[in-house]
Amino acid sequence: MKRILLTSGLVGTLWVGSAVPTMAISDAGSTPLPGTGARVEVSAWQCNAYADKCSFKTSTKTMKGGAKYTVSKISNTATVKANGWQATLALSPSGTSVSESTRQVSWTNKNTWIADISGIADPGGSLNTSITTCSDGGAFKSGVKAFASACAND
Repeated sequence: MKRILLTSGLVGTLWVGSAVPTMAISDAGSTPLPGTGARVEVSAWQCNAYADKCSFKTSTKTMKGGAKYTVSKISNTATVKANGWQATLALSPSGTSVSESTRQVSWTNKNTWIADISGIADPGGSLNTSITTCSDGGAFKSGVKAFASACAND
Protein backbone atom coordinates (compact mmCIF):
# COMPACT_ATOMS: atom_id res chain seq x y z
CA MET A 1 0.00 0.00 0.00
CA LYS A 2 1.48 3.30 -1.07
CA ARG A 3 0.98 6.42 0.93
CA ILE A 4 1.97 10.01 0.43
CA LEU A 5 2.56 11.49 3.86
CA LEU A 6 2.94 15.10 4.85
CA THR A 7 6.24 15.31 6.66
CA SER A 8 5.07 17.84 9.21
CA GLY A 9 4.29 15.72 12.21
CA LEU A 10 3.95 12.41 10.34
CA VAL A 11 7.44 11.61 9.13
CA GLY A 12 9.45 14.53 10.45
CA THR A 13 11.38 17.05 8.48
CA LEU A 14 13.71 15.65 5.83
CA TRP A 15 16.81 17.65 5.06
CA VAL A 16 18.06 16.86 1.59
CA GLY A 17 21.00 18.79 0.17
CA SER A 18 19.64 22.28 -0.20
CA ALA A 19 16.00 21.22 -0.47
CA VAL A 20 13.51 20.70 2.33
CA PRO A 21 10.77 18.46 0.92
CA THR A 22 7.18 18.99 1.89
CA MET A 23 6.13 15.40 1.24
CA ALA A 24 7.50 11.88 1.46
CA ILE A 25 6.56 8.70 -0.36
CA SER A 26 6.35 5.42 1.54
CA ASP A 27 5.32 1.81 1.27
CA ALA A 28 5.00 -1.01 3.79
CA GLY A 29 4.60 -4.77 3.80
CA SER A 30 4.40 -7.56 6.36
CA THR A 31 4.23 -11.32 6.69
CA PRO A 32 3.81 -13.74 9.61
CA LEU A 33 6.85 -15.40 11.20
CA PRO A 34 5.53 -19.00 11.32
CA GLY A 35 4.87 -20.56 14.70
CA THR A 36 5.68 -17.43 16.72
CA GLY A 37 2.59 -15.23 16.48
CA ALA A 38 4.92 -12.41 15.37
CA ARG A 39 5.04 -10.51 12.08
CA VAL A 40 7.96 -9.29 9.98
CA GLU A 41 7.19 -5.68 9.03
CA VAL A 42 9.15 -3.76 6.39
CA SER A 43 8.89 -0.16 5.28
CA ALA A 44 10.55 2.08 2.73
CA TRP A 45 10.31 5.84 2.41
CA GLN A 46 12.00 8.61 0.47
CA CYS A 47 11.57 12.28 -0.18
CA ASN A 48 9.17 13.29 -2.91
CA ALA A 49 10.49 16.68 -3.98
CA TYR A 50 14.18 17.52 -4.12
CA ALA A 51 16.53 19.87 -5.95
CA ASP A 52 19.72 17.81 -5.80
CA LYS A 53 19.69 14.90 -3.35
CA CYS A 54 17.00 12.80 -1.70
CA SER A 55 16.98 11.12 1.71
CA PHE A 56 15.72 7.56 2.10
CA LYS A 57 15.09 5.09 4.91
CA THR A 58 14.23 1.39 5.04
CA SER A 59 13.33 -0.69 8.07
CA THR A 60 12.67 -4.30 9.05
CA LYS A 61 11.02 -4.97 12.42
CA THR A 62 9.50 -7.97 14.18
CA MET A 63 6.39 -7.24 16.21
CA LYS A 64 4.00 -9.38 18.22
CA GLY A 65 0.76 -7.87 19.46
CA GLY A 66 2.12 -4.35 18.98
CA ALA A 67 5.26 -5.07 21.03
CA LYS A 68 8.87 -5.58 19.95
CA TYR A 69 9.67 -9.25 19.31
CA THR A 70 13.32 -10.33 19.55
CA VAL A 71 14.59 -12.77 16.91
CA SER A 72 17.94 -14.49 16.48
CA LYS A 73 18.69 -12.64 13.22
CA ILE A 74 16.99 -9.80 11.35
CA SER A 75 18.16 -8.32 8.04
CA ASN A 76 17.31 -5.41 5.80
CA THR A 77 18.46 -4.66 2.25
CA ALA A 78 17.79 -1.22 0.80
CA THR A 79 17.78 -1.03 -3.00
CA VAL A 80 17.78 2.49 -4.41
CA LYS A 81 17.36 3.09 -8.16
CA ALA A 82 17.53 6.28 -10.19
CA ASN A 83 14.83 6.25 -12.88
CA GLY A 84 15.29 8.06 -16.18
CA TRP A 85 17.23 8.07 -19.42
CA GLN A 86 20.98 7.60 -18.76
CA ALA A 87 20.31 7.81 -15.02
CA THR A 88 23.19 7.41 -12.59
CA LEU A 89 23.18 7.12 -8.82
CA ALA A 90 25.60 7.90 -6.03
CA LEU A 91 24.60 6.75 -2.57
CA SER A 92 25.69 7.49 0.97
CA PRO A 93 26.41 5.01 2.47
CA SER A 94 27.90 3.81 -0.82
CA GLY A 95 26.65 0.21 -0.71
CA THR A 96 27.11 -2.30 -3.52
CA SER A 97 26.79 -1.30 -7.15
CA VAL A 98 24.10 -3.31 -8.96
CA SER A 99 24.26 -1.12 -12.07
CA GLU A 100 25.08 2.47 -13.00
CA SER A 101 21.65 3.53 -11.70
CA THR A 102 21.10 1.08 -8.81
CA ARG A 103 22.81 0.58 -5.43
CA GLN A 104 22.13 -1.78 -2.51
CA VAL A 105 22.95 -1.44 1.17
CA SER A 106 22.45 -4.35 3.59
CA TRP A 107 22.38 -4.57 7.37
CA THR A 108 21.94 -7.58 9.67
CA ASN A 109 21.44 -7.54 13.45
CA LYS A 110 21.46 -10.48 15.86
CA ASN A 111 19.33 -10.99 18.99
CA THR A 112 17.16 -7.93 18.46
CA TRP A 113 13.94 -6.86 16.78
CA ILE A 114 15.00 -4.19 14.24
CA ALA A 115 17.34 -3.47 11.31
CA ASP A 116 17.23 0.06 9.84
CA ILE A 117 19.11 1.70 6.96
CA SER A 118 19.06 5.38 6.05
CA GLY A 119 21.05 7.58 3.72
CA ILE A 120 21.18 10.10 0.92
CA ALA A 121 20.61 9.32 -2.77
CA ASP A 122 22.26 11.58 -5.34
CA PRO A 123 20.66 10.81 -8.73
CA GLY A 124 22.18 12.14 -11.94
CA GLY A 125 21.96 11.78 -15.70
CA SER A 126 20.68 13.96 -18.45
CA LEU A 127 16.97 13.26 -17.94
CA ASN A 128 16.71 11.75 -14.46
CA THR A 129 13.13 11.95 -13.25
CA SER A 130 12.84 10.11 -9.94
CA ILE A 131 14.19 7.46 -7.57
CA THR A 132 12.70 4.24 -6.23
CA THR A 133 13.56 2.90 -2.77
CA CYS A 134 12.84 -0.74 -1.90
CA SER A 135 13.21 -2.59 1.39
CA ASP A 136 13.65 -6.37 1.52
CA GLY A 137 13.69 -7.74 5.05
CA GLY A 138 13.88 -11.09 6.74
CA ALA A 139 13.77 -12.52 10.24
CA PHE A 140 14.98 -15.85 11.64
CA LYS A 141 14.08 -17.54 14.93
CA SER A 142 14.05 -21.14 16.15
CA GLY A 143 14.51 -22.63 12.68
CA VAL A 144 11.79 -20.55 10.99
CA LYS A 145 12.20 -17.58 8.69
CA ALA A 146 10.04 -15.07 6.88
CA PHE A 147 10.62 -12.31 4.33
CA ALA A 148 8.70 -9.22 3.28
CA SER A 149 9.21 -6.37 0.79
CA ALA A 150 8.09 -2.80 0.18
CA CYS A 151 8.90 -0.24 -2.55
CA ALA A 152 8.40 3.53 -2.43
CA ASN A 153 8.38 5.38 -5.74
CA ASP A 154 6.69 8.39 -7.23
